[in-house]
Amino acid sequence: MIILAAIMYFTRPSSEKHKQAIADDIVKASAQGGLDSTAIVCWDFEGKNEELLKLAKENPEEARKRVAEEVGKTLKVKDFYLCNVGTVTYNGKEQNVTLGVFGHVFCTGVK
Repeated sequence: MIILAAIMYFTRPSSEKHKQAIADDIVKASAQGGLDSTAIVCWDFEGKNEELLKLAKENPEEARKRVAEEVGKTLKVKDFYLCNVGTVTYNGKEQNVTLGVFGHVFCTGVK
């Protein structure tokens, strides 16, 4: 158990990995027709959603960079020693959107 805990502790992903995982999922969903209306990460990036949808289809790499910048403005990564959780505040409500463990980030807020 101690070895497993040590591995989990030393392989927690960085906040940058959390941003990139969210950006990848948002761009992928946007390129495939847009975010599901139940997605937690479904806010309008400063009124630029239409521009983002177009960019995601034409230049996914640039879209990822822009989404990561926007996500970075609200994303907070909470450290729980063996894992970490990314949260965003939207409409005054804090919501979990990512889980980081064993060097991987799993998005829970993008559909």
